[in-house]
Amino acid sequence: MNYFSALLVFFSFMLIASDEVSANSCEDPKPLRFALIPKTNPEQQLAKYQPLIQQLEKKLARRIEVVPSPSYSTIIEGLLAGTIDLAELGPASYAIALNRGAGISAFASFGLRKGPHTDSESAYRSLLLVRRDKGIEKIEQLRGKTLSLTDPASTSGAILPRQAIRQLTDTPLESYFQRVTFAGSHDRAIAAVDKGLVDAAFASSSMLDEALRRKTLQANQLRILWQSPLIPYDPVVLRTKLCPSIAEKIKQTFLNEPAALAGMFQELNITGFVPVTDNNYSEILRLLTTQP
Repeated sequence: MNYFSALLVFFSFMLIASDEVSANSCEDPKPLRFALIPKTNPEQQLAKYQPLIQQLEKKLARRIEVVPSPSYSTIIEGLLAGTIDLAELGPASYAIALNRGAGISAFASFGLRKGPHTDSESAYRSLLLVRRDKGIEKIEQLRGKTLSLTDPASTSGAILPRQAIRQLTDTPLESYFQRVTFAGSHDRAIAAVDKGLVDAAFASSSMLDEALRRKTLQANQLRILWQSPLIPYDPVVLRTKLCPSIAEKIKQTFLNEPAALAGMFQELNITGFVPVTDNNYSEILRLLTTQP
């Protein structure tokens, strides 16, 4: 064997060894830990996701542990700590997690059914809501009133509202309103303004449509004072340290098995899951990176 042949054999062994080290360094968690951002009642939300959880357990041959997530921040911290492997996030909480160094990648989102206030199949809006019978028709009438947000890391329920109020009134949100509270989820924020617990609330258009669909809110009960531009809908993300075979099976379950998840799609009033990449959320990432 000449020098060059020996050198070629040496580098071939090095490449094989490198691939083996890479494969061995990936993570294969048992159980796999899954978290959902709080949108509605946690028990009801979990019940709707059961077909997906069961299909993941079947596909991955392991238990899926649903991690209790009372806030968006708990999921962000879990992804950073490696105690959550798979999660549904909001666009802003996804961007926050990336900005903080979380090793995650977006791979799926939801195909939305258009509703009275959601005019896209892949995006939604932030809405500022008041009770129609309160006679409030302009944002200027809300100065010194009470407001409900959803969660500090919610795109439509906190982050875009802060920007909007500052731009529209030249005043920080907390200074413009007498009292600002966090409801914890979109349905609670909508209920807070509907029941008169606050004068106004920010929530997502998709969750307002859901409240109307389920008749937990009467039509024309609320007035929309402001709406945001379209926001790309919630990403589903997985940790990049998961072994490739596990990651691929997760993606297949979300994107390629609609029949098994038909009941879940019906409950969530969506058409299914659609593929996305990190690029779909580049504008949200830019916004979170550049805002003061």
